[in-house]
Amino acid sequence: MRFVPKPIRLALCLSLWLAPVWGATLELLSVNDLIAKSTAIVQGQVTASSTVLKGAVIYTDYKISVIQQWKGAAKGSMDVLVPGGTANGTRQTFPGAPQLSPGQQYMLFLWTSSKGATTTLGFTQGVFNLSSDASGKTTASQMPTTETMLAPGTGQVVNSQPISMPLAQLVSQITAGGAK
Repeated sequence: MRFVPKPIRLALCLSLWLAPVWGATLELLSVNDLIAKSTAIVQGQVTASSTVLKGAVIYTDYKISVIQQWKGAAKGSMDVLVPGGTANGTRQTFPGAPQLSPGQQYMLFLWTSSKGATTTLGFTQGVFNLSSDASGKTTASQMPTTETMLAPGTGQVVNSQPISMPLAQLVSQITAGGAK
């Protein structure tokens, strides 16, 4: 066996140790966290999408028609930016970033930056699909994620369990300020 110089062995060990850091890591957010940390909470329908290049990052700009709003400045429509998309023949993807479908209704927990860009809070954690059954009851189901989640405060890796509940229950929790 040939001798491997110490700096190369060190670099290999360091690269193996840091490999998990390259994946997306998100803090697990409860419904109460989503309510408290959001700058806007809306029920809306995706009407269109396009891609936007900002610096070296490609974003998908979703046009949302607001059906109902519980938090934030009242708007009839809004733009929600999600990192990832295709522009000029280049595709970028971001682990944990939601993909919204035109025509679909969602409950969105949003955060607006100081520069005015609105995004979903906690990537997929801030997006609940809305679906109705034959009796007309609407269920809000959080988008699932396979990304690494960390427990708030401890940094321990935890399994994400997507939240699903009747829309009326979610709205009640929002209007109560996340007290449930």
